[in-house]
Formats: sequence, structure tokens, C-alpha cells
Amino acid sequence: MLSLLGLAGGAAASVAGWLWPVMIVLSVLLLGRAFYVLYVKRRGNWLSAAITWASAVFVVGYWTWKFVT
Repeated sequence: MLSLLGLAGGAAASVAGWLWPVMIVLSVLLLGRAFYVLYVKRRGNWLSAAITWASAVFVVGYWTWKFVT
């Protein structure tokens, strides 16, 4: 039973290796779309702006932490 858990962890680590750049691109595209809708199309309210900015800060903080460690 524990060997299956170790095998699943190894598979997840190998998938995460090539998935990392894909997730960076995907997060940049989705955050860009959110800021476009928020500020260019002028849709949304203060709550959606706060959530978009909090998401951007979280993503940049995670990238910084990931590259530093």
C-alpha cells in the first residue's frame, strides 16, 4: 500500500517538472485577461478588482518563492 503512495508521488513529481512552465504561461494569460476585462472593458466592481490584485500578488509571490528556493 505504501509503495503505491510512493509511486504516485514520484509520478506527480515527474509531471510537475514539465507542467511548471505551462502553469506559468496559463497564469499570465488568465491574469492578463482578468486585468483586461477589469480595466479596459470597465467591467467588475471593487470586489473583483481586489480579488484580481490579490491573485496577482499571490502568483508573483509564489514564483518568487519558487525561484529563490
